[in-house]
Amino acid sequence: MSIHPVGIAYSEAKEFPEMLSTVTDPNLEVFQVTTNLDGMAGRGGFFTPDSKRFIFMRQWGKQSQFTLAEVEDGFKLRNVAAVEEQPKAPVVSRDSRYMYYFADESGASKPRVLFKRLALDTFKTDVVTVFDSPVAGIGRRPRGGVGGGASLRADGKMILGGFNFVGSDGENHFAPVLVSPETGSIRGFEWEPYSWRVGGTYFQGTDAAHLGHIFMVRCHRSQHWDEKGTYSEKWYSDVRIGTLHIVNEEGAVVATVPIGGKGEGVDHPYWRGGRYEIVTHTSDFNTAPHWRGIILCAQPMACKTEYMYKGKEIPGRKRRYELTRHIRRPDVCHMSWDPSGKRVVCDTEGWHGRGSPCLQGPSAYLYIGTVVEKRGEDLSAVASAKEDPYLVPKYLLHPHSSWNSAYTENCPILAPNGKTVFFNSDWCCKFGEPQLFAVRGFEFPKG
Repeated sequence: MSIHPVGIAYSEAKEFPEMLSTVTDPNLEVFQVTTNLDGMAGRGGFFTPDSKRFIFMRQWGKQSQFTLAEVEDGFKLRNVAAVEEQPKAPVVSRDSRYMYYFADESGASKPRVLFKRLALDTFKTDVVTVFDSPVAGIGRRPRGGVGGGASLRADGKMILGGFNFVGSDGENHFAPVLVSPETGSIRGFEWEPYSWRVGGTYFQGTDAAHLGHIFMVRCHRSQHWDEKGTYSEKWYSDVRIGTLHIVNEEGAVVATVPIGGKGEGVDHPYWRGGRYEIVTHTSDFNTAPHWRGIILCAQPMACKTEYMYKGKEIPGRKRRYELTRHIRRPDVCHMSWDPSGKRVVCDTEGWHGRGSPCLQGPSAYLYIGTVVEKRGEDLSAVASAKEDPYLVPKYLLHPHSSWNSAYTENCPILAPNGKTVFFNSDWCCKFGEPQLFAVRGFEFPKG
């Protein structure tokens, strides 16, 4: 466990040329940012809006601590909060001055959730609100079990998260919640009370008409792992695909995304930067005799209720296209987009050697890509100027992570300014306990 006081800078970073190769960018630099192997680091991290800091979580069993890396100062580290058992769902204010997060006190005699504000200049933490009574719109009090992620509205005035609530029948009851960072007031709306994946993400663009729009997924099923790791699920409708929707802050569906259906899965969906488009990793079997892990993009559209769960079969669907259609055998898992929606970093599926340490490492690697919008003087486009946008990829590096669990998936995160990528890997670390790495000095492809 870390012995460094809160707010005091310390350094663990070292250069890590082992991940360089003959085909990486000549100016590429790779760093292992955390080298204390007593615990895990990195998963679920994010940049401050100014790209100068990267905030992540270090974990020692059930104990966790938020830590930041100074991107422009040799990746020096600072622990920004005390060690806690279940800090969850952090977000940073638009001016990069404050971090807000939830402390999950599920195990207390009276379960509750604390909403905290942390100043990133003084590292002082204050409790804004204690949630231990019924929440408006839900009618139940929080039981704890805060979701792992949260989303800040583009104007910085509302935080979207998800809680587990006390159910009348003793079962778990999940629902999205909206919390004001200024006042700590809370309300929620019903979505899928049986699904723990209740989180959503706010639209991040500048179009005021979509300011309060939230991207949500309907799973149509509950998922459960018991203490032995045995998986089970229960379906609550005849719909057997994940469906993608845009809702307002009252939870009403205002648009649906025409993705998903026979031969077309849905996984890891995101807003495409600040654009009013949804992009998803999709296992596609319709475009070739072999599996293709494509990036599919579509505009949300209003549709009649009877078509809301039809996915790609929604009639009259709007703009929809495959960004990877010029790549014969694309492979994508997690994505991270810049605010413009033109540049992306991806990891790939780690199928080869997954679940076991092998000499060569799994086949998962990282690549970057640029979306070509139209033909230009500096672009060697393979399609006509009238064609939909498409992705031009470029190899970044091989992180050699074991992919033996969700913690060791690479999950790369691109800085808003497009200059740095952070990612996880347990290569040269304890197997199954990843550390945090960073890469810079790359150039995005032009076309």
